Amino acid sequence: MKILVAGAGVLGTRLIRVFLGRDLAVVALALNSREFQGLEHHRLRAVACDVTNPEQLEGLCRGVDAVVSCIGITRLKGKLTHMDVDYRGNLNLLREAERSGVRKFAIVSPEGVDEGADTVPLLEARRLFEQELRKSPVGWLVFHAGGFFTDLAEMGRMAEKGSLFVIGHGKNVFTPIAVEDLAEIVADDVLARSKEVIHVGGPEDMSWNEICEVCFANYGKTPRILRVPVWLCRLTLWMIKPFSKPYHAMAPQKTATRKSTLTRVQCFHCLGKNTSSASTAMWVPLRIAMIAPTKVTPISR
Repeated sequence: MKILVAGAGVLGTRLIRVFLGRDLAVVALALNSREFQGLEHHRLRAVACDVTNPEQLEGLCRGVDAVVSCIGITRLKGKLTHMDVDYRGNLNLLREAERSGVRKFAIVSPEGVDEGADTVPLLEARRLFEQELRKSPVGWLVFHAGGFFTDLAEMGRMAEKGSLFVIGHGKNVFTPIAVEDLAEIVADDVLARSKEVIHVGGPEDMSWNEICEVCFANYGKTPRILRVPVWLCRLTLWMIKPFSKPYHAMAPQKTATRKSTLTRVQCFHCLGKNTSSASTAMWVPLRIAMIAPTKVTPISR
């Protein structure tokens, strides 16, 4: 059996290792060949290509049983937009999969696609692609995942230095998950399930207040949380929209119902494995704070 994994970021790389560990053949796609460093394996074919160019995808899905796409822009750079990559890039790959007779196409998207699509460019692009995916003759699967614990690494470092910012009351919840857990869940379900939207989260729902407290506890620091009014954040978002698309396009998160098995302590042990900018640590909770806390349940289509 052969699996194509599109995208070699933190999740895509983990998925490649998981599938190889299950004795499957893997085709891995990424924009740059340097993203494949450390992934050498006799059952791995690594291909550097641009998914926004359909011609570069020709023939790559031939003989593939399932495609798992982790393609998307996490930080806007250059002229490419979320519509270029998250929508059209994934759509190009889907069309190539259809032409090649692929049996299953799965995509991993942020939680909150349906609720945030009208205001968040990333989620708008993902919703449009997911609509196309559900129309496809290929068996489809959509994973909506909470944020990664590794993306909270910078918050831990800020806590170590002294203080953390929380937007509003800090009681809104989301369900962060360890990348390792998410990869295992995707690998388990990609061939076993079909025509479903699967909401995946970590071991428990957590508020931003709780996340801050754990960050401080991890470094043995007394919590020092600075609160910023939501109205000020809304005003700031409105003001920066014409000048700073990367920050304005940050996606909100919601809670999820399919839980991973790691404990909170184990998940926060992942804090040192990856880094993100301090600005990202600020703007992600800004977007989340503007969404009412909700619970979601798995949806079948």
